[in-house]
Amino acid sequence: MRPATTTRAMKPILPLIMGCALLATSLQAQQPDALLDSLTSNINIEGLETKFDPATGIATATGDVHIVYEDLEIRAGRADYNATTGDIMAKENVTLVKKGEVFRGQNITYNIKTEELSANNIRSYIEPIFYDTESFETNTGELTRIDGTSSFFTTHDSATPMFKVKAKSITIYPEDKVVMRNVKVYAGDVPVLWLPIFSQPLDDELGYFFQPGYTSQWGAFLLNQYGVMHGDHTLAKYQVDLRSERGVALGVDLYSEKWRDNPNIGQLKLYYGYDLNPDQGINDSVRSLDRVDENRYRVAFQHRIYIPGPEESTWYLDFDLTKLSDEFMLEDFFLNDSRTDPQPDNNIKLVNRSDTYTATLLGRFQLNDFYRSDERLPELAVDFTRSRLFNTSVFYQGETSLGMYADRLGDLTRDAIRGNIDAQEAYIKQAFDSDGTLLTGEGIPTRPRMRRTFNANEISRDAVNAAAEEASSATTTISRDAIEAELDILRAELNESEYFRAHSYHEFLYPMSFGEGNWINFVPRLGGGATYYNDIQGGYADGGSDTKPIFHVGFDFSLKFSKVWDDYKNRTLGIDGLRHIVQPYLNYSFVEADEIENLRSIDRLTPSTRPRPLDLPQFTAIDDIRSWNIARVGVRNLLQTRRENSPGNYGTFNYAGLNTYVDLFMEDPEFDRDISNLYNDLFWNPLPWLSFNINSQLPIGDSEFNFTELNSYVTWLPTRNFSWSIGHQLLTDNPLFIDSSLITSRVYARLTDNWGFSMNHIYEMDDSTLEYQSYSIHRDLAAWKMAVGGLIRESRTGDPEVGVIVSFTLKEFPQLSIPLDLDPNPTGRGGRE
Repeated sequence: MRPATTTRAMKPILPLIMGCALLATSLQAQQPDALLDSLTSNINIEGLETKFDPATGIATATGDVHIVYEDLEIRAGRADYNATTGDIMAKENVTLVKKGEVFRGQNITYNIKTEELSANNIRSYIEPIFYDTESFETNTGELTRIDGTSSFFTTHDSATPMFKVKAKSITIYPEDKVVMRNVKVYAGDVPVLWLPIFSQPLDDELGYFFQPGYTSQWGAFLLNQYGVMHGDHTLAKYQVDLRSERGVALGVDLYSEKWRDNPNIGQLKLYYGYDLNPDQGINDSVRSLDRVDENRYRVAFQHRIYIPGPEESTWYLDFDLTKLSDEFMLEDFFLNDSRTDPQPDNNIKLVNRSDTYTATLLGRFQLNDFYRSDERLPELAVDFTRSRLFNTSVFYQGETSLGMYADRLGDLTRDAIRGNIDAQEAYIKQAFDSDGTLLTGEGIPTRPRMRRTFNANEISRDAVNAAAEEASSATTTISRDAIEAELDILRAELNESEYFRAHSYHEFLYPMSFGEGNWINFVPRLGGGATYYNDIQGGYADGGSDTKPIFHVGFDFSLKFSKVWDDYKNRTLGIDGLRHIVQPYLNYSFVEADEIENLRSIDRLTPSTRPRPLDLPQFTAIDDIRSWNIARVGVRNLLQTRRENSPGNYGTFNYAGLNTYVDLFMEDPEFDRDISNLYNDLFWNPLPWLSFNINSQLPIGDSEFNFTELNSYVTWLPTRNFSWSIGHQLLTDNPLFIDSSLITSRVYARLTDNWGFSMNHIYEMDDSTLEYQSYSIHRDLAAWKMAVGGLIRESRTGDPEVGVIVSFTLKEFPQLSIPLDLDPNPTGRGGRE
C-alpha cells in the first residue's frame, strides 16, 4: 500500500482533475469506467491543504474549501471527494448552492452522479418558506421532495421570527405543499397550537384562511375556508362559516384549473345554512316566513364542454345555472355577488363559432320563480360578423333568430302588481259614484300612488306622459276613465306574454376613403329584414300572428385633421411630443318599422340615461325596434404623446380626449324629442399618478325627457405614501330616475413603514345622507399584515348596518381573499343602465 501524498500551500488552487490523474496510474486497470468518469468530470477543488490517497481513491481538501462542478458550488471548512462513488462529503459551516437553491449545514453529502443530497442540521429556503431540520434528504436534480426530521419553518426572514411551526417530521413538495407531523405552532417562543398532522399548500388559493368580524346583519362571525387540490385539475375550497345571528353554514366551491383564466366557467358552488333569523333582512327589514324559511342554500354551476373535446374545437356546450332557496339568499350571505349579479341567469347553450359567424342554440328558463325571467325554450340564433363579400369592397353583417319566448313574472313582481290593482280598485269604489263622478267631502280616501316599469311600446306616448304627470302626486284630481286606463296597463303586465318569433336582419356596407392620407371617410349602410310573430298570447289581448318589416338606411361620415408638435416637451405634464387629432363626424340612421298592436315586448328597452345605439346590429331590443330618423353629430378631439412602454421601447399614448355630440331627431322612437341632451365625454391622463374622467349631458331642448347628468372621477397619488380617489355623480330632472348628487371618496395613507390608514365614504347630497363609511387601520407585522376596520351603511328606513372586521394576512404565503369591508364597490354605485 502506497503512502498518502500531501501538498501544503498558503492558498493554492489544486484542480481535482490533477488528483484524478494521479489516481489513474494505480486504478486504470481495475476501474477504467470510474477513472474515465473522474477524468472528464470537470470538478474542481480549492483549499489551503489538499491530499489524495490512491488506495481509497479519496481526495481531501481542508481550510476555506471551494468546490465547483457544473451548476454546483460548495464552500466548507473540509471536504472529501470519492471518485469511485461520486460522493462529496462537506463539513464545517457548509454552504451548498445548486440551481439557485441554497442549503446550509454542518455536514452535507452530495453525489454528483445521482444528485442526491443528505445532511444534518441544515437550513434552507424554498419560496416562500425558510426551514431548519436536523436530518435532510432530497434529490437536487429533480427537487420534487424534501424530507426532514425535528424541523421548523417560517415565512418571517428573521433570526427571531415572530411565528414558527415545529414538527417531528416534515416533507416539502416544492411549488406544491408542506406536510408536517406532530406539529406545534409558536407565536415567538410561546406555543399556541398543536396538531397531529398538518398539510399547508404553497399556492395562495390553498390552505386555511379565516376571517373574524362583526356586522349588524350577521352578528359576530368567523368565516373559515380550506383550499385543497383534488387530482391535477380540481381546486376545492371548503367553508365552515359561523354567524351568531345566522347560525352555521357549510359550503364547497369547486374550480377547474383548466379554466383558471376565465372566472365565468369551470366552477360548481354549493352552500347551505340553517338560518336562525330568516325573517330578518338587511337594516332590520322584516320578511314573511312563507317566502323565507330556515333552510337557505345556493347551487351554482358554470361550465364549458368542448365537442368533441379539444379546446381547438369550434363547438362547445355552456352551462350557467344557479338555484337559490329564496330571493334574499345572495343579499343575506353573499353581499358581493348580490351587488354584481342580483338575479343570476339560468341557461344552457350549444355554440358553434367560426371566423364568419356564431351559431347558438339557447335554452333559458325560470329556475327561481321569485325572479322575473324571459324564457327561451329554445332559441336558435346565428350572428354573422362583419366580413368582406368575395373580393369586393362591400361588407356584410347580419343576424337571424327564431324561438319560443315567454315573459315569466317573479313572485314579488306579481304580488306587487296585484296589490297595486287591488288598491286602485278599492279607491275607485270609495271615491266615485256609479256614474263615475268623483265624490267630495270627508271620508274620501287619498288615491294610492301607482308605480310601474315604463315601457313606451305598450301605450301611446301621450298617455304615458299624462299618466306619469297624474301619478306624480297622490292628491291629483284624475278621472275614473284615466284610472281604468292605468289599470288596463297593470292587468296587461300581469298577463304574461308568450309568442313564437322569427327575426332576420341583413346589412351591407361600402367603406370609402378620399383625400391624401384618407382624411375623408364615408361608410353608407343599407339593410333590411323582418320580424314575424305567431301565437301571440298575454298582454292586452291575444293577438294571433303578425309581421313587422324592417328597412334601414344610414351612413357614417367623418373628417380627420391632425397637427404635430414633435419638439414640444413638458416633463411636469408628462408630454414628450404632442399630436392633436380633430375628427368631426356624422352618424345618420333611418329605420322604418311598423309597431305591432297588442304585443308586450320581451326583448325590450330598459330605462337608461345613455343614448341608444343607432346601428341596428347593435340594437338588442328586437321587440322594441320602431321607426326612427336620427342624426348623431359630433366632434372628437384627441391629444397623443410618446410614453415608454418598456426600457427603450416607446409607443403612442392617448394623453387626453373629448368627444362632444348630440342627437337630432326627425322622428324620436321614445319621447317625441327634437334634440337630445348635449353629450361630452372627457378624459385626461397626464401622469401615472393623476387621471381625470368626466362624462356629462346637459339639456338643450324643451322636452321633459331632457335632463342633466354629470359624472366625474379623479385619482390622485401625489406621493408613494398617499392616494385619493374622489368622484361625483349628479342626476337631475330625469322622469325615470330619482334626483341624485352622490359624492364618493377613497383615501389611503401610509403613515410609517409599518402603519397605514384607509377610509371610504359615499354621501348623497340630495337628502344629506352619508350612505356608507368605513375606516381601517393597517399594521405591518413583519411576517404578517393586520387590518382592523369598521363600517356603517345607512338604510334610510331603519337602523344603520354596522360592522367590525379583523383581517390577518401572512406575507409571502397563502393570502386572505375576503375584502375587509365585505363590499365590492365601497366608493360608488353601479351604472344606471
